[in-house]
Amino acid sequence: MPRLPPLPDLAIDALAPVSRTYGDVYFSGDGLAEKREVFLRGCGLPAAWKDRRQFTVAELGFGSGLNLLALWQAWRIHRPSPAAQLHVMSFEAQLMTADTAGRIHSAWPELAGLSACLCARWPDRAYGAQRIVLGDGVRLTLFIGEAAASLRQADGLADAWFLDGFAPSKNPDMWSQDVLAEVARLSAPEARLASYTVAGQVRRTLTELGFQVEKVPGHGRKKERLEARRLPSAALPLPPPPPRPQRIAVIGAGVAGAWAARACLDRGLEVDVYETADRPAAGASGNPLALVMPRLDAADSPQARALLAAWLMARRAWPAQAEAAVTRLDAHHRPRGDREKERFSRLMSDPPLERSILSPETDGLVHHGALAIDPRRALPLLLEGAQLHVGCTIETPAQTQADLVIVCAGMGAVRFNAPPLEGRLGQVESRPDPGEGFAIADGGYVVRALGELVFGATFEAADGGEARISEHARAHNRDVLARLRPDICADGVSSRASIRATTGDRLPFAGAAGASLDGAGRAGERGGPACRMIGGLGSRGFLWAPLLAELIISEALGEPLPLERQVAACLNPQRFAQRAARRGLSQAQSREAKG
Repeated sequence: MPRLPPLPDLAIDALAPVSRTYGDVYFSGDGLAEKREVFLRGCGLPAAWKDRRQFTVAELGFGSGLNLLALWQAWRIHRPSPAAQLHVMSFEAQLMTADTAGRIHSAWPELAGLSACLCARWPDRAYGAQRIVLGDGVRLTLFIGEAAASLRQADGLADAWFLDGFAPSKNPDMWSQDVLAEVARLSAPEARLASYTVAGQVRRTLTELGFQVEKVPGHGRKKERLEARRLPSAALPLPPPPPRPQRIAVIGAGVAGAWAARACLDRGLEVDVYETADRPAAGASGNPLALVMPRLDAADSPQARALLAAWLMARRAWPAQAEAAVTRLDAHHRPRGDREKERFSRLMSDPPLERSILSPETDGLVHHGALAIDPRRALPLLLEGAQLHVGCTIETPAQTQADLVIVCAGMGAVRFNAPPLEGRLGQVESRPDPGEGFAIADGGYVVRALGELVFGATFEAADGGEARISEHARAHNRDVLARLRPDICADGVSSRASIRATTGDRLPFAGAAGASLDGAGRAGERGGPACRMIGGLGSRGFLWAPLLAELIISEALGEPLPLERQVAACLNPQRFAQRAARRGLSQAQSREAKG
């Protein structure tokens, strides 16, 4: 399978799209009226979300996003409370462009504002899951790929389903036993389901899977449509949901802590942030500039998809939340040696992203829309609304008086049973420079933006765990500048050193804390708060933090996860203990076989 999903083969007649591939329409007549009647009314919306703090709608077939716009419009009018959250999980194999979707939406002027917002945040054409924050408490999690495989990777319970694939006679795979079984797995008890189709095989399969199915009068030229309800007796036994936390304690005011706080604040939760230093961004997150660009792999693995998902979310999240402290630029990425040249070549022979985001150049790659961020301005913007406690060291979760503790303390996470961490000393050089912005990297980097020139950086073992500026590191960084931008002199620069926490496999972790805590992330001591952590971000904290914050708060609140299950698993803090246990078992089996 190519790594870039196909575009749909469309014919658009009077703004109504038709799939040439499947020989079927996306909607007929007044599409908006059709969506409201078939799906919103068919699932009892908006009445079904009355008094709910969060509600989840899932759909098969994202199409032009018209279902989402109809749903979003109803949510704006009938939102249960200012803090209520609406999650939309959608599954699409062939994503159309934002321009095409906007043309289709233009048939309904009342949707103009919502359409503009959606099209400005339109998902990228890339396999896997993307979490997109739309405003009004609405979050879209779009899975791009073949339906059955994508559904198997989803994690969340839908309160309502819009089954909006092409007709079973045109696209039978969308209505297969495997697909509908996954729909059932992802359905909350008493979830409601609506569809245009009343095909007998679909009705029989849903009945076998525990839905009460009925045919009701159709809409427009369609004589009948389908409504169904998940029978409580058919739902799989589920553990009771964790109590919803109201007060959150975030330990650490670096980039991970700031994003964790922001994710909680945006959900209407109270947040206290505790920082041992006298201000936010005092540690590894406090360099004069952060350059955010991806690390893309030629192989399509869970780890590669994790890096891709982090990049796609960071590109949207940083400008949305800290626009005054962020600028976009093209980052030129040069290969380091023949092995990386080969990696770049393989990457571009089957690219995971469109040329508008990633393109080749003679001596490397260009990451279009990379970000330069001023942490000293950006992090306080993320922390607005939180109670900030500086010069304060928290030793145990019980000290905080919170319902949920999120540990984002860098190397300090070891106090909270974090996975093994390695400290890496990073030093950069900087000076004020108002010149034209640029970014270039080859392992080292040089970036000029937002009135600063920054270059470096070292990534050495931290001897003794202290951040020390060294002449050796300064010489290394000057060599980086001379190699990448020999036209720029290194006079008048200042040095800054900090300790970065990283893991043995160089991937960060996000989720429930370690071995002394149970599987739900609850503190071992009786009555203690739940505890989750983000750590091991290494030198890519500004890339990873927005996604990891969404992941842990989604887990804690029982929301749909923003990642594929296999991708979330490779970021689980307990993966290290699980690997050690497997190695121990393997070694024991080997000894037994020999003995």
